[in-house]
Order: sequence, then structure tokens, then C-alpha cells
Amino acid sequence: MTELFRLVRPRRVLEIGTSYGGTTQFIRETLNSLDLNDTIVRSYDVLERSWFDKQRNTGIDIRIENIFTHSYKELKQPTEIDEFIREDGVTVVLCDGGSKKNEFRLLSQFLKSEDIIMAHDYIDTRQNFEEDYYNKIWNWREIGDEDIQETCSRYNLVPFMQEEFNKAVWACRKKI
Repeated sequence: MTELFRLVRPRRVLEIGTSYGGTTQFIRETLNSLDLNDTIVRSYDVLERSWFDKQRNTGIDIRIENIFTHSYKELKQPTEIDEFIREDGVTVVLCDGGSKKNEFRLLSQFLKSEDIIMAHDYIDTRQNFEEDYYNKIWNWREIGDEDIQETCSRYNLVPFMQEEFNKAVWACRKKI
């Protein structure tokens, strides 16, 4: 993530799935270490946690809201997300909530050129997962190339730093 942020110098980060907030706090601290203190970090989760207030005090905008419809067919209020992503400068979108495949599909449509979208628990193929990851590196695969191929084609998303992010089981795509 540090190298990604150093390269793209995002103006905002949108995270779906705050959970325990470790990744969220790491993002804020990493951005600060790169003198990107003004980069907005907004994270959505469906459950309030007692430690979120402490994280909010570090400049993280944590919102308790499910931005997706129950069926994950669409966003509840697409204008709010669209406007946030489309502001000037690079946006990095992290899909790490309850339905990464749908989060990736729905949020990709709002990306502008040079924006980045990522999804956690990604391993390109089931075979690669079974042979090279399971019981060795990571035991969870929620999303693979078969889940994002159509979306990537539709919205001109290409792999970006994918070799590096494979080690951390993240898909990383850049809008061209």
C-alpha cells in the first residue's frame, strides 16, 4: 500500500468494510507518513464499534451505513458515492465488505481515469488458490478473475501493481 500511495498520491480513499479498523488506521498512518495528510479517508461499515471514535479522532471519516441495496443490485444513494469518487484527483476504492464481487462491480462504474479499485481476498484462479495459497499463505478466496473480468472490460480497468498485491491477496485495477 505504501508504494501504491507513493505512486498515485490519492486525494481520497474510499473503503467498504471497516470491521476492526486495522487496515483503515494503517491507510491513514501511511498517507500521513507520505505527507498526504489532506487525503480524505472515508470508510463504510454496517456496525458501529467502540473503537471507531478513536479512529475518527485521527481524521478518518467512518460512516455506519449500508450503501448497497439488500440484493446488492445497486447503490442506495449513488449520487453521494459518485460525487465523492469523481472529485478532482485520484481516488482509491477498497472493496473489503460483505460482497466484494458486487462492491467491485457497482463501484467501478464511478471511477475516472487513473483511479484505482481493489478487492481483498482475491486470488486470480481457483486452481492457483488450491495449489499455491490454501494452507500456505491465505485460506480464503472470495473473488477471482472470473468475478471481475466483465467489469474490467466494461470500464477499462487494467491490472496495476498486481504482482505485488498478489502477495497480500488484493486485486488491484486502474481505470484507463
